[in-house]
Amino acid sequence: MQNATFASVMLYTQQDLLFSAALAIYIATSVIVAIIRWGHRCEPFARHMDFFHPAWRTVVFCFLTNLLMLPVLFLPQEADSVMALRVMIMLGSPYFCAMFLFTHFGRMVNMGNWKVSLYLLSVPFIVLVLAAIWLAIMPGTQLQGVWARQLGAVSGTMAVIFLLSFIGAFILINRARRLFSEENYSSKEDFPKNFAVHAVILSSLHILVSWGVSFIGGKDVIAIGLLILSALIVAFLLIALNPHRALDVTFLEAENRVKELAEEVEHDVWDRAEPGSVLEAQPLSASRKNEILKIVRKAVEEDKAFLDSHLTLAHLSQLCGVNRTYLSAVLTESLGGFFYYINRCRMDFANKYRDENPNASVEDLAIASGFGSRQSFYNARKQLERGK
Repeated sequence: MQNATFASVMLYTQQDLLFSAALAIYIATSVIVAIIRWGHRCEPFARHMDFFHPAWRTVVFCFLTNLLMLPVLFLPQEADSVMALRVMIMLGSPYFCAMFLFTHFGRMVNMGNWKVSLYLLSVPFIVLVLAAIWLAIMPGTQLQGVWARQLGAVSGTMAVIFLLSFIGAFILINRARRLFSEENYSSKEDFPKNFAVHAVILSSLHILVSWGVSFIGGKDVIAIGLLILSALIVAFLLIALNPHRALDVTFLEAENRVKELAEEVEHDVWDRAEPGSVLEAQPLSASRKNEILKIVRKAVEEDKAFLDSHLTLAHLSQLCGVNRTYLSAVLTESLGGFFYYINRCRMDFANKYRDENPNASVEDLAIASGFGSRQSFYNARKQLERGK
């Protein structure tokens, strides 16, 4: 009996044990990160997780799917299980990264079809991964020969599609950054630019390591790659836990309450409408536009709302008591847009402040004028000089 046990242990070579240990660390790291992301609730941001952490559910889901690698952990000596792991890594990396970027920034910029992208990516990923696992744990060598070529061709095609989706999400971030900042925020620093850069870099590194491991395919290489991926996961957790959106939580709660009241009023209007009648949003008349302009100029220029360094279109809409869509349209048509209007007011104030306080530093000037920081002041001045 002892000889039989010793012989079974000897079936696992040192290479197999290293491979299994690295995979165990990768799976454990993924699960721990998922648990921390699920349970991490810092007040007052916890009440608005979808605003401050738009992709938190996606992160939990993606990391927990690495539990599907558990069968491979106990079959390190099987060629089929190694092949299945390579398929899962090759598919999973671009899929996870694209999912995260689409969820986080797609939700942030209100991209209407971001959820469709998730569904289109998720279905083939789950089907292929489950197929690879089923073939790996079945007796025999299904993932060799014809099976290997067919699964490799389908998986490779889907992996390329996932990679293109990741590139598409990256393009989405770049295109949305200017529009998102200038139409909704008065300071470009309110858009989490640094977080976006870090997220893209870490995602790109994850894909490069994963694909390198998948194509080389040796157990030693896979083990080293899994350890590097575990480190990248930890690095991602460190940058993702803190909220990266600058907005006063008390205002956010007030804005949500305003939305709820508006929905209640809208439902009440529909409930009282005559059967068969059609309610339509009426276009703004010239007199209404002028009225909105007067309200805006009073709030921004006379009451100096522009001195709030984190002033948003939503906040200004609440201050003026004007529908946000109408307000944005009037600002764009008559004043060059929200970002340009607010920062022109700040720049005019800064010029007057400089004349009155010639010894003031640039930092003092920026803070006094509502820019919030010297860098924000320089960025806004450069943007205004460049024009639209």
